[in-house]
Amino acid sequence: MDDLLRLFSENRPTTLTFDCYGTLVDWEGGAAKALRRFYGFSDQLVSDAALIDMFLALDAAEIRKDIFPYSAVLQSVADQIADKLLGKADPELSKAFSQSLPTWPVFAETNEALAHLAKHFRLAVISNVDDDLISTTLTGIDATFAEVVTSQQAGCYKPDMPIFEVTIRKLDEAPDRIIHIAEGLGEAQPAKSLGMKSIWVERSSRSDDGSNATPHAKAPSLMEIVEAAQSGMAT
Repeated sequence: MDDLLRLFSENRPTTLTFDCYGTLVDWEGGAAKALRRFYGFSDQLVSDAALIDMFLALDAAEIRKDIFPYSAVLQSVADQIADKLLGKADPELSKAFSQSLPTWPVFAETNEALAHLAKHFRLAVISNVDDDLISTTLTGIDATFAEVVTSQQAGCYKPDMPIFEVTIRKLDEAPDRIIHIAEGLGEAQPAKSLGMKSIWVERSSRSDDGSNATPHAKAPSLMEIVEAAQSGMAT
């Protein structure tokens, strides 16, 4: 029995928590398209791969500075990318980029996967964003979440521990009955430290953030998690 199936057959979880951007929403593709839309970066100027790499590196660096709200992080990231590629940033364009997050598309599998999982588990979201941004994003996701916990509420960003502690407290559930599902490998460590189970959604090579965290299981997609959950809960 593989690790993914075992999580469901042996642990009998009641609740699944999800990272949102990167796991449910196409964060990388959405960011690249939005940056091109507002700043007009051409393919000749910068490739999608290079643009995404810049975005991810700068976003991670800004988050480590504990800048709030998250929209300010996005605005700073856009400023820095524009400075690098064009020699000058436009604050209004960068602000518009920061407010475009709720328009970034969900993955094609997201709604189907959540519909299946909602039949067996409570669902929740843990996200490094502001309340207003994620509330608008979630209008495009066909699921009901028991809790939506944000960095704004917790006063910190993942992978810091307090945002996970807030989530466990709000869910009022034993940590070992919760599975945290995230595209970022680094989220596995704080979840495990608190007794939660963890699944790493390895969507691409960028999903490995170099954290050396060890999730309980990994999957290439949400639908593979659905298949494991259905099989595991049936045994």
